[in-house]
Amino acid sequence: MYVTTALLIDEEPTTKSVVRDALASIGCTDVKAVALRDAQAALTAGPMPDLVVVHMVESNITTLRLLHPFTVDVPLLAICDEDDVDVAILAGAAECVARPVRERELACRIRAAVRDRAEAKHRATRERKLSDAIAALQREKHVLERLVCVDTLTGVANRRHTLALLAAEWRRSARDDLSVALVMLDLDCYHTYNETYGHLGGDACLQRVTEAMVKCLRRPSDFLGRYGGEEFIAVLPNTNAAGARIVAERLRGTVEALGIPHTASSCARVVTVTAGFAAMKPTAAVAMETVIALADQALLRAKARGRNCIGGEAPSVVPSWMPAQPWHRYAPVFADPWFADRIPPFLASIHETACVVLDGSAPQQRPAIAKLWLLKTCAHELGLLVVETLLGDVGRAASAGEVALARRTAEQLIEYVEHVQVVYRRAVDSPRTACESAQTG
Repeated sequence: MYVTTALLIDEEPTTKSVVRDALASIGCTDVKAVALRDAQAALTAGPMPDLVVVHMVESNITTLRLLHPFTVDVPLLAICDEDDVDVAILAGAAECVARPVRERELACRIRAAVRDRAEAKHRATRERKLSDAIAALQREKHVLERLVCVDTLTGVANRRHTLALLAAEWRRSARDDLSVALVMLDLDCYHTYNETYGHLGGDACLQRVTEAMVKCLRRPSDFLGRYGGEEFIAVLPNTNAAGARIVAERLRGTVEALGIPHTASSCARVVTVTAGFAAMKPTAAVAMETVIALADQALLRAKARGRNCIGGEAPSVVPSWMPAQPWHRYAPVFADPWFADRIPPFLASIHETACVVLDGSAPQQRPAIAKLWLLKTCAHELGLLVVETLLGDVGRAASAGEVALARRTAEQLIEYVEHVQVVYRRAVDSPRTACESAQTG
């Protein structure tokens, strides 16, 4: 609340004297007086004063408005006619004193202006610190959420997060009248594997099997979670029983093709999995646990038949698993399981927006271009770097009016989001593997 320096913008000697006396009465003796025409130069040239006093001659409101941007951080007091007080306040003055100027009133107004500005700065600082603290807590909350939703050994969603994602997908599929399929998988004779190769070997085996299985899920909406010790569950939105059967066989065949030695297995000489699948359309009368129970029952029936097979009710189909012929046309994108419920709708939004750009309809172009830049920011947060680059290319071409280039780039973007494989698995540290030494030995 102390005023040590003041800038007086005035050209009348009488007023200058009164202002100086008023400032001296509150302890301010360092007063610099300048003419109105030199005010902006004085504010930009040297250090900012604690107070600016403007004597408005001939109701010079325009000058007051011009000075306001330079006095954002210091109080500005205006001396004017009584009829101009409201206008001066609207033009940016913190306080006004009507002519004729009375020294004691002026001193009180100066104190009030300085006090109000100090309180405003204190409030702003406090609110900024509070906002920073809230943002830091929000970031910490997100970090903790990401930590607790992932299985630390395999890097895929843990049981809690898997069921939460499945519940959200169950509700969405019920609204859209779509089928949801599950594949439950169990490593065959895993306990005997631990007894033979040790727990480090068992951990390394789980990691290798998980790494292979997550790459079998080809759509961004599909994800794998660890359901129990050696049990996993694959969630396949918008998939019927026939599709679930294909994925189940692909998962089983992929694990067997790894060729991880398992001399103590009762069903094969390598590590294998048994899978059970089920699919149904959610309704208000059917609980999510129903499809989990059906998949679990199919898994138990498959185990009873001798393991290393799949179980479930579906039309016979030709398996599409072809290990010698890579199917994907783009490199897989590895994403944190925390994003498993966000990336699919995000990619759908990109597809919709890119189609608008491709269509070239003038009324929709501007909002579509604006949305592209927002999506680009989201792509960066989700770690989708190729998508981020393509969105930037489309946005720049569309903003520059390069229609042909914008359409070509939009086609590339649509092609990418339609065919990219998103693998929901966090990178994990691999333990020393007894299974690898068994392979080489």
